[in-house]
Order: sequence, then structure tokens, then C-alpha cells
Amino acid sequence: MFIHHVNDIDWLVITAFEELKTLFIEEAGEIPFCFSAASELSLIDQAKRTYGYLPTLCGVITDTGTFQSQDDEEDLSPQLACLVKGRGRVFIYHGSFVAFVDDEKIFITRMG
Repeated sequence: MFIHHVNDIDWLVITAFEELKTLFIEEAGEIPFCFSAASELSLIDQAKRTYGYLPTLCGVITDTGTFQSQDDEEDLSPQLACLVKGRGRVFIYHGSFVAFVDDEKIFITRMG
């Protein structure tokens, strides 16, 4: 695991092996520049502003960020994660699946 700093947010890049850092960050995709700790908008609203309509997906997010869905045979482990104090957490999975988690709700979507 290592930290990648973008827009005042520390993104945790989750890797199994240190030597796979470069490959893994390419697989995980670019760190989304739409998220900013300086914005007054929630993380969900920041994503909606950038990507437009975000379809809601069904599933469960565990305490460790694992995405469990009846539509998928396997659970998805996050590849990127961040915590923005007062605005919640974001987990990004392979295939552009994204989960936003805060004290009030969980929003799971897919960014295309």
C-alpha cells in the first residue's frame, strides 16, 4: 500500500506487492481529480457534478471497503480508498465501480 496525494486528499493505493505499484496504479485507473477536500460539496455531489448522472447500484460495503453484490460472483476489494474528514469515504474498485460511504448513507455507482 502507498499514499498518492491529489487535491489535498490522501488516496490509499492498495497493492499486494511493492514491486507491482506501477502496474497496479494503471489497473486501478487514474486518481479522480474531481474530488477535492477544499470543496464545500459532499464527495457524492462532487462526482455527480463531474460525471453527470450516476446510476445507483445495489450492494453492501463492509467495514474494510469490500463491495458485495448479488449480481457478482466474487466480492470486489477496493483498489483506491480515501477518507475526507466530515465528507465521508470513497472506495474505487476495478471496473470503475465506486462506493461513497458517510454517516448517513452508502451510494454505489459506476463511473464511465
